[in-house]
Amino acid sequence: MLQKSYHTKTTDLISQFICSRQENGFTAGELSQFLSAHGVAVNKTTVYRNLDKMTENGQLIKHKSMVSEGYIYQHADEHLHCEDHIHFQCCKCGSVIHLADKKTNAYLKAISETLGLQIDLGLSTLNGICPKCKENQNEKNI
Repeated sequence: MLQKSYHTKTTDLISQFICSRQENGFTAGELSQFLSAHGVAVNKTTVYRNLDKMTENGQLIKHKSMVSEGYIYQHADEHLHCEDHIHFQCCKCGSVIHLADKKTNAYLKAISETLGLQIDLGLSTLNGICPKCKENQNEKNI
């Protein structure tokens, strides 16, 4: 028997928040703040349970945060096959960029073959500063 999916004010707000953050990752804390700002008092366990369920269902992608303790979540929309490419995570804002282009994949395949490695692409992340944060940093230096 299939489990029913219930639409509550909380689940609707969670969906609204995730859709508004499609381009950027978010933390469980940011989601909690959003819910509180919209008059929904939810404990941390409920937030994590919802995020875990959405990750298991393939709606979200979960990355270890390079900015803080915990994880960054991101809407999975067109990136359902994250195990097929490497990621880039900004050390300032935490956003995750999918590096799914052919040149990057060919380069990683060549490195794997040359060094005899088996790289787990879905768990691999390059870290640095994203274009948006780099631009903001350059503007501050002017």
